[in-house]
Order: sequence, then structure tokens, then C-alpha cells
Amino acid sequence: MQLRPRRRPVLLLAVVGLAAGLLLAAALSTPRVSSVLPADASRDIPGKASLRVSFNQPMNRASVESRLAIDPRPAGEIRWEGNDLVFQPSEPWPAGGHIQSGVLAGALSARGLPMLGDVTWAFDVGQPRILYLWPADGPAELYARTLQAEEASRLTFTSGVLDYSLTADGSAAVYSASGIAGSVEIRQRDLSSADDQLLYACPQGITCRAPVLSPDGRWLAFEAHEEDPGAQVAGTALIRVQVLPLEGEAQAVLAAPADHPTSKPAWSSNGWLTYYDHALMAFGFLVAPDSAEQTADLYVPNALGDRGDWSPDGEAFVVPEMVFVPEAPAAEDRPPVFYSHLYRVDVRSGAVLDLSGEGGFLVEDTGPSFSPDGLWLAFSRKYLDRSRWTLGRQIWRMRTDGLAPEPLTDEPSLNHSALAWSPDGQYLVYMVFDQTDMTRPAEVWWMAVDGSSTGQLAVGAYSPQWSP
Repeated sequence: MQLRPRRRPVLLLAVVGLAAGLLLAAALSTPRVSSVLPADASRDIPGKASLRVSFNQPMNRASVESRLAIDPRPAGEIRWEGNDLVFQPSEPWPAGGHIQSGVLAGALSARGLPMLGDVTWAFDVGQPRILYLWPADGPAELYARTLQAEEASRLTFTSGVLDYSLTADGSAAVYSASGIAGSVEIRQRDLSSADDQLLYACPQGITCRAPVLSPDGRWLAFEAHEEDPGAQVAGTALIRVQVLPLEGEAQAVLAAPADHPTSKPAWSSNGWLTYYDHALMAFGFLVAPDSAEQTADLYVPNALGDRGDWSPDGEAFVVPEMVFVPEAPAAEDRPPVFYSHLYRVDVRSGAVLDLSGEGGFLVEDTGPSFSPDGLWLAFSRKYLDRSRWTLGRQIWRMRTDGLAPEPLTDEPSLNHSALAWSPDGQYLVYMVFDQTDMTRPAEVWWMAVDGSSTGQLAVGAYSPQWSP
């Protein structure tokens, strides 16, 4: 008997295999969310942390943005970084709030394929925290606490933190710290996840200080301190601002000519870098760092060289300046009277405005700090005329055009400095030092701007900043 070939089962298997392959191919080509930040069920998220949604393939951006759900949703902007959608809030998430977020079904890939289901997640926002360094009389570490907490939390465990700053969104601290055998590292610590990563290992013999990260996270600026071989006094430090691109294998470059000592790097919200040039006695402003020994795009003369502050929109820089006023002839030979005013620099035009009053107004104004909404300046003031002179500087505030100045403290023997605003603009944190007792350590305090409350945070601490 002759057997017929068994073709139907083979054909059936082929059809089934083809269908399975097509289904697998369709599943693999379907767009989907591969990860989210903050992760689902995250807690104590900083108030201005960005929300990031990563996709497995290029997406139709308009369709994704129209299906992005955030509740409650603060004001903010959406940007794309490759296949990642990033929502950056321009105002903090509600403190202590529960945020529901998601991407709804129907968001399309760049090839027109839809997401087949909703992807949702949620996270909890923490309370704003005050960061500071402690102790002032020994190797310091970085600490944080809220106004509601009774104790602070230690954030770093090093051989001594030298300086720190916060990233633009306040979600991480960038700090320089002593390492093994006298080495210094610049590191970044995420304030929600506690992840700590090395950004830059400073070369042997160089101490890196004052690290600041650009708003887009692409550039790290810092002071490089090294012994000056040309100095007449041994051990004199040569300080120069360097800028390190964090992408690729590029090396750190000088922000100014090599023979110009520079210090106090600071970034604006729109990416300008400013620093103080000691050779020129001027602040230099760079639109975009890109090569060694650069020339600033704008120079603003300044004899004092104290630290200033950028406006939230990045369009203005306020800095104190010292002015000498010759006195009338007197019987004895006396030095000229000097004062310091706050000057507002428009970085687009270079125009400078005296915010402290008309010429001859004898005050020492210093330490400017913009409120988060850009409407107010907090600063420290000391009168220099005999009738109103005080031992310590007091906290004042005024409108950013110099109008409506008013004192917030009246403690003549105490010096108030290092002012920083809370994210909602309702509180200030600051340092206090008793000028009548030089043996007492500095203290960190907070106060409500409306004067309704105040309190002590730490004794022997310094460099307070507020993380949303």
C-alpha cells in the first residue's frame, strides 16, 4: 500500500508559526514605556524634580504630550531628550503632595503604531529641606532637615566636605570633598535616591572648590586652587575657574586667560556663566564655554569682588560694589569714606542700575538673594552714618527695582548673612553671628518673611541652602 504524504499538519504548523512570528513582531514593535522617574511609589521627592518618561523607540511627540496625565500638574515645560520625555516644573510640586501621573493609551510611535494600554504611576513629594555644613570647627559634612523635623539627617560620609551647591532643580547636591591622601573629588548626590556619583577627580596638588553644575547638566564649573609658583610668599594659592564638559572624554578648560586669577563661578538659569576676574577687577560673563583661555562676552567692572546672585529668569545679575567718597578737608588726614551698594546688571545690554539708593547713601549692602518669583531681593544691610550705625548687618528686603526697602530684623549686635529663600518664598534661612562675643559659633536660623515666626536650626553650622 502506498502512503500519501502528510502535508496538512506541516502546513498547519507553518501557518501557526507564521502567525506567532507576526504576533511576536507586532508585540516587539509596539511602543511602550520602558522606565519612569520618579519611580512608582517613590517618596520624599524634591519639589522641583523633573518627571522623565523613557520609551523603547522614537515617538510621535505631539501624540505623547497630548496624552501625558499629571495630577496635580504645576506650571512647567516639556522637552525631549532622544526617546525621553521630560516634564520640568517651573514651580515646585505641592509639598507633601501625592502626584498621579501616566501616559494614556493611543500615544503613537514615530511609525504610527499606538500604545495599547495606559501606563500609570504615582509618587509622593517631600517637604522642603534646609541643607547646611556642620561643624564649622572641624571636617564638615552635609546635613539636611525640614522645619517640621526635630533632628537633621546626615547626607555625606567623607573626610570633609569643602563646598557644595544645588542643581538647578534642587534634586541633587554637587559637592567637593577631601579623599584619600589629600586628594579632592567633586561628587553629586541625589537627594531622593541617595545615589552618589563621582563627577571629577581633581589632579594631585589641586584643590577643587565651589563646584556648580550648569542648568542642563552638561558643564561643571569649579575653582581650581594650586600653589602659585610665581608668588613672592610661599604657599600662596593661585585660584582659577575651570569648566569641565561632562559628556565624552574632554578635559577641563580655563574660563579665562591662564594668567588671570578667577573665582566665584555661578550659572544663570539660561546657561550664562559668570565669574570674578581678579586681574581685571571685573565680573566676566560667558554665553557658552567651549575652549581654553576664553574671552568673556561681557565684563562689568567691580572692585569688591563679593558673590552676587542671578535672577530666576537669568536676565539680570545683582552684585555688591564698593565705592569711595572723598570727605571734606579735615584737621587730621583721614582715609576716604566708603560704602557698598547693590547693582543690578542687565546681561543683554550691560546696563547697570544702583538698587541701594542715590549716590552718597552710606550703607553696606551685601549678600543679595532673589526670591523664587523674582519679585524681591533679600540682602544684608549695615548703616555707616553715626546715628544709625550698628555692629552687625540686618536682614532687609526690597523690590528687584530697588523700591520698597524694609528691614526684617532689628538685632544690632548680630550679623546676618548667607540668606536663602524657601521654594514658596515665605521663609528665609540665614546665618547669625554674635559680634559682641567672638568665641560663640555661628548659628543657622529660619524666619517667616512676614515676621510671624522664627527658629534656630543648628549651632556651629554654615552655608545654608534650601532644597525644594
